Amino acid sequence: MVGLKRGMVKLVPHNPEWDELFQSERMKLLKVFGDLVVDIQHIGSTAIPTIPAKPIIDIAILVKLLKEVNNYVEKIGRLGYQKKQENRPERLFFTKGPEDNRIVYLHVGDDSTNYIKDMILFRDYLIQNPREAKRYADFKQELAEKFADNREPYTAAKEKFVQEAIDRAKASR
Repeated sequence: MVGLKRGMVKLVPHNPEWDELFQSERMKLLKVFGDLVVDIQHIGSTAIPTIPAKPIIDIAILVKLLKEVNNYVEKIGRLGYQKKQENRPERLFFTKGPEDNRIVYLHVGDDSTNYIKDMILFRDYLIQNPREAKRYADFKQELAEKFADNREPYTAAKEKFVQEAIDRAKASR
């Protein structure tokens, strides 16, 4: 299963098909962005086999220069992605799928910030630390029950946990 209505929070057990969907999207995105891409990674909870996740695939693309991505918005739109207006200078954000069935969140950034690298570091930290992954899964489940119909406070509540895990991962290097 993949896809979730915008604004909803529903966690489901890990599904190996999520990686297949990521690989398919990765190939399409590489064709569009070409040499602008430094790295493309499957991130977020769907990339962590031991924890439940909202069934929306998060993809991070590290590009050479973020401002260049605006030249590709029309091409990526033909793949079904829609650029979202945000007030976050460290990334561009795209969604794929209609509001009643979002299937992919695409985060695009460059080396001018650590935004993309931190998301990858967080994923790797949880994969390498099963106890922390379990704590995160339990915390997310609590939040999902509390905020099932309102994703914004769910996401905001996770930020402190995520940042603390990133800090621990950086300290342990």
